Amino acid sequence: MKLINLFLANAMTLLACQAFAHGPTVTPDLEVFISGSSALQKTLGKTAGSMMQAGTIDVYYDNTSGGSNYRAYFGTVNGTGTALDGKKVLIHESAVGGSLMGVTPVAKATAISRMKIETATCTSTGAAYPSATYNCSATVNAVPDAGVSDMEPSLFVGSNLPIGTVQLNQTELGHLFVQSQNAVVYGIAVSDNVYANVTNLSRFQITSLLTGSYQEWGPINPSLAGHFVRVERRVSGSGTQASANAFFGGYPCSSGSVALADASFSNAGQYEVAENASSGNVISSLNSDFAANKYAIGLLSTDNVPGASDHWHFVSIDGVSPTIANVIAGKYDYFLEQTIQWRSVAVNGVAAPSGNMDLFLSTFKVRSGDPIIIATLPGLGALPGDYLPLLDSNYNVTNGVMRGTRQANTCSPYQLFF
Repeated sequence: MKLINLFLANAMTLLACQAFAHGPTVTPDLEVFISGSSALQKTLGKTAGSMMQAGTIDVYYDNTSGGSNYRAYFGTVNGTGTALDGKKVLIHESAVGGSLMGVTPVAKATAISRMKIETATCTSTGAAYPSATYNCSATVNAVPDAGVSDMEPSLFVGSNLPIGTVQLNQTELGHLFVQSQNAVVYGIAVSDNVYANVTNLSRFQITSLLTGSYQEWGPINPSLAGHFVRVERRVSGSGTQASANAFFGGYPCSSGSVALADASFSNAGQYEVAENASSGNVISSLNSDFAANKYAIGLLSTDNVPGASDHWHFVSIDGVSPTIANVIAGKYDYFLEQTIQWRSVAVNGVAAPSGNMDLFLSTFKVRSGDPIIIATLPGLGALPGDYLPLLDSNYNVTNGVMRGTRQANTCSPYQLFF
């Protein structure tokens, strides 16, 4: 009897200590909905993992896009040293529509779609974090609690907006509490038939290619004379496209800005411009262009890395390759400071985040800029600011903190601080 009791006691202790993942039947203590940039997806997954107890995290992907449109993370918060510890938190994420959807619906408190976590439409994959544990097919409309964008909300104006959308007015922008998270590093990709002859482009050459003042590759390299340029850009409203508009066209930062070519510039079989809905589309198009013997240039963030079957590569800009090491050293400055924003006032009857919601978003903001977390994610740099104390007496940087910043203003000059 004593042996049986001892066995039962040990079993109960083991069960009490065991961490259980949170499936769709578990009721969360807190639900958080964050919309916007697709660059958030990897950051959110890593940040969620850093805030939650190992073994409690379930990951949800929508089964129509393999998680490209919607994801969710559900686990027990642990180790934050806040009142959130021990609470079951379900984080919803939507990347549909890109960066703009991390701004407008947040400021206006407008409902948009997110994945619905329920037993009826979610099926187990048998996998565990960081892979998708469940695939879900249903969506529901909800007002985002916060949003992320590849640039600050005030830059979503004019040609940075999709046709038919209206920019936020000053009152609506004033609804948002905006903070920088990290730096998203961008690059210029070319198809391999270009890369075989061109591995470096000047900033001026890139502007000329993207605006159409150079319509064939001869001025770049005489061996490519007669081969027309094909531009694989992104649609308006994309943070990736906005980064190129600002960096290479000066828009909307300068009164003398130039417009980068859009699909209306296309002339079949000659200078062509394609507007791609996602980074995945740009990659597919660059590979297709190579197969079709078209000589292409494309816009991508550097978290995209060419695989063995890809036929594109990033070029250097003004002799500097788009590596995180060069960004950290202050040598490469084609990046945007990703922002997170949430409402600071009630809008349309929807209250501003408060209590545990506000605490979660504030904690998430800090974690998503933590250089230790950022170092595990390709294509992202940790901004200085709170992390300047990581410098040693010789001004060496630890944990990959960048030497400079634009201080959350894309139109501001890049400044080094150490």
